[in-house]
Amino acid sequence: MSSRLKYSVYAAALVLCFCAGWACDKFTGNKAGISDSQVVATVDGNKITFGDWMKQLDLLRVFDTPVDPENTQQVKAVLETLINQELIIQAAQKANYSDPNFDEYLKNKLIQADIRVKEQKEKLEQDIAAVKRVENDYKDAYKKVLLARGFASAQVEKVPVSEADMQKWYTQYSAQASAQGQKMRPYSSLDSSIKKEIKQNIQAEKFLDQLQASGTIVRNDDVIKKYLDSLSPSQDVLDAKGSSPAPAVSAAPAAPSAPKKK
Repeated sequence: MSSRLKYSVYAAALVLCFCAGWACDKFTGNKAGISDSQVVATVDGNKITFGDWMKQLDLLRVFDTPVDPENTQQVKAVLETLINQELIIQAAQKANYSDPNFDEYLKNKLIQADIRVKEQKEKLEQDIAAVKRVENDYKDAYKKVLLARGFASAQVEKVPVSEADMQKWYTQYSAQASAQGQKMRPYSSLDSSIKKEIKQNIQAEKFLDQLQASGTIVRNDDVIKKYLDSLSPSQDVLDAKGSSPAPAVSAAPAAPSAPKKK
């Protein structure tokens, strides 16, 4: 059996084993009112039900390719993967296929799948909580975001930047990148598009530096640290080992990413 077919069988078996223990509610997007037990296809007499189809849709959305449940072509393609999967499994059964390493492979994949499900669930719960916090009282805060972006966008491009500023910025950036094992080109070999990105980064930095220098900012570091530590219990250990600081986030218009090595 070819390696491609072998791994297809692995994937198919994983999906079947996972579906066998999948505890899910009735598919909420079923506006047609179709029963989970309704047969939607048969493969050599083996039935594929609507419930099987919806489980496959859920599995692919979580573990594989993002699928839009409202896109008819994508949803239909999911059914085709289920049909092909059944064909492959039947072929494996007819060939009396076996692999002594499959049990260990399956065990490891199910462990990974369990972790992935928990991570996805936690992220979705966080996203839902964020939406609930925002939906009833977001307009005033969002107006401030848009006003800050609009004003900053208009002002940033007026900030003067010299060639020396750009060379200094790139030298510092290159040193940080080189420390992480990246190879950087000399400044003299950069093309105009990368230099434009560098200029825009410097303009955004200078604009915010000017505002911060003229204002009075008081941060309650104890409270800030307490919250951040609750997000990452290991941060104290990382800080002690000199980990790199996280990039700053500002109200200025999103500056272009730092130039990538070419």
